[in-house]
Amino acid sequence: MARDRANIRTDIWNDDDFRRLSTQAQLLYLQLLTSATLTYAGVADWRPKRLAALAAGRTPKQTEDAAQELAQGLFVVIDEETEEVLIRSFLKHDGLLQKPNVTKAMVTAYGQVYSMTLKGVIVHELNRLHDKFPDWRGFVLPEVQALLGNRSVNPSELVPNSPSNPSEKKAPLLTTNYLLRATDNPLPAIEERSLESEFERAYESWPKKTERKRSLAKFLTLAKKHDVDKLVADIIRFGTAYRNATEKQFVPALVVWLNGERWTDELPSASTDVINAQWDALMGDTRDPCAGGHKWVGDGSCARYPCPAIKPEE
Repeated sequence: MARDRANIRTDIWNDDDFRRLSTQAQLLYLQLLTSATLTYAGVADWRPKRLAALAAGRTPKQTEDAAQELAQGLFVVIDEETEEVLIRSFLKHDGLLQKPNVTKAMVTAYGQVYSMTLKGVIVHELNRLHDKFPDWRGFVLPEVQALLGNRSVNPSELVPNSPSNPSEKKAPLLTTNYLLRATDNPLPAIEERSLESEFERAYESWPKKTERKRSLAKFLTLAKKHDVDKLVADIIRFGTAYRNATEKQFVPALVVWLNGERWTDELPSASTDVINAQWDALMGDTRDPCAGGHKWVGDGSCARYPCPAIKPEE
């Protein structure tokens, strides 16, 4: 499955390893990352002549030399026989392993790779990521668990004089997910449109519909540092509690609640006055709230306000 877009971080130009590459190598890396043939497994077609034709005056020899530079630095792994190239750090930086549905697309793309060498490198990278970030949601899929047991190929063993651990040669902070931070934060980014959808789901449950724009901006900021599913669940949980326990005028705007990180507070509970008011509204013109029988509580009174009855002694 090929992609139809790529989002590139502007701070790639602050990365020392990427800046040490030659102009030709940098251009080739960007061409591969934005290739229409790039799949969710991070594999694209390797056709040096076609890639050379994308820039005026560029020769296939220049493209091949640039590819050797990228391969030596473990930015890419190339299989000349099957005409495929793997962007080694793609799975780490793209964030797809945090999204089970997209992870399934990665598994499908893995099955379409011809090169056994590239398949082995993908498995190697998956195992490294699983060891470092075992909580990523994509790893719970049985399809991914099965992949982890496949033949693994360490890419550093394919390149003479390369570091034994690919992580020692840091790949550039380049990703097709522009929300992903340039760190090893174990919470990969979710696409912005998906985050906005999650926000809308949470905002729907919040009883006070004010400061929506500021609330969304704060939500997107928090989503980079916190588990989105838990954050949404907390908003819904507190929104429901506020709706049942607090008059709307006293409910904080969602942005205020988020700024104060008030999901760590105790849930709001209804006061007696609020409960009585809710019961009055429910009863309407009914004169006898206990027509169906009293509901006794521990002190012997009836819980159905405003019934004055006292439980008779047995």
